[in-house]
Amino acid sequence: MIKDQQAAVFLEQLQLLYPAAFKRNYIFYGMMKTKGMLDELKELVPWVLAAMIFVSISMSLGAYLAAEWPNMGEFRANGLAVLAIMLFFMLAVPLIIKQMKHSSISLYKQLRNTPIKLAGIILLQALNIAYIESSFMQSVLFFFAMSFGFVSFYKENLFREHSDSLQFHYLQETRRVCFWSYKQILKTKCRLFFSKRHADKSLFLKQQLKQLQELHAQTMRFENQLCKSFKHINLETYLDDLMK
Repeated sequence: MIKDQQAAVFLEQLQLLYPAAFKRNYIFYGMMKTKGMLDELKELVPWVLAAMIFVSISMSLGAYLAAEWPNMGEFRANGLAVLAIMLFFMLAVPLIIKQMKHSSISLYKQLRNTPIKLAGIILLQALNIAYIESSFMQSVLFFFAMSFGFVSFYKENLFREHSDSLQFHYLQETRRVCFWSYKQILKTKCRLFFSKRHADKSLFLKQQLKQLQELHAQTMRFENQLCKSFKHINLETYLDDLMK
């Protein structure tokens, strides 16, 4: 178990050594962290945001399509609007999962199959538009698309009862350093590829690459330890804790 003081000291050291890792380096998941499975009214926040953003966009886009192509029909226009949002999720989610893969071991294991789920939803929505034409089915599919494509990434739950906002901050900052070091590895590899003719520069970049790889491995291990200290890694451990 990592104590708050250990996390604070670790991040302070990293900030002194790599200040650039804490500037303009954003993680597009886990924006809201909640305790257990249900954390009172906080659980409604991502759903309210999803409704405000995506439901309103689908209604506006559906109305536009119906006005531009009257022969299309209201259901098909709304269905295509919903399908367009699902396709947007399908484009955005793999990028977020790529970010997650290099900054959070446990969350990546939990959410890495999300694109497959979204692909199934998109296929069902296409069949619904073409053949079934069910408004109820479309509503259900849209609900699951927002759940998999937005809510599951915006909200991170299963945190322990003793966790607090400071611990959430430590975890998120560690993830930022993880992803920053991964990006620096890619940049250094690219520079190394174009500097093969310069022996001195190539040697320097190889040493820098090794340091960055060690930093990434170290911060990934630390992030995983923080997750084990501050949250339940999966639903099974959460239920086991409730039974105690």
